[in-house]
Amino acid sequence: MPGLRRRSKIALARHVWLNGASAVALLATCAIALPSSAQAETLRQALTSAYQSNPRLDAERAKLRATDEEVSRAESGYRPIVQGSADIGHQQTSTKPVSSTAGDASPWGYSLSVRQSVFSGFRTSSEVSEAEATVKAGRENLRQVEAAVLLESVESYMDVVRDMAIVRI
Repeated sequence: MPGLRRRSKIALARHVWLNGASAVALLATCAIALPSSAQAETLRQALTSAYQSNPRLDAERAKLRATDEEVSRAESGYRPIVQGSADIGHQQTSTKPVSSTAGDASPWGYSLSVRQSVFSGFRTSSEVSEAEATVKAGRENLRQVEAAVLLESVESYMDVVRDMAIVRI
């Protein structure tokens, strides 16, 4: 019987120690997880955060960058067109009776051509103007999305301020 009581005292001590350690770990976790002082976000901070990290704005910016590439593509009509080609081969000829044309040959060749349009019926200038107008329209779409997102942010911020005032009352 004395051995049984001894085991139970050890088990009790272990149980008390584990409970104490668990409590200390819980308090340490709470102290780390809770901020030292809670501060509300100002309207300027809320608008900055919305402007920098809103996915609708990011998508519209990416769309504008893709549209802007069309200007460079249209302006390429003013540049010369360079084309090149090359060929290489192997030829073996045998004749009976042997002649001077018999034997191995490795023919090869290349060509390079440059073409510059002098006048394309105003097609290139029209394409450039169209691409630039599309970019301007894309910028205006971005401004509209920015205005909508920032307005939604202000509305949400003011709703929170209103609700906090109602709770205080």
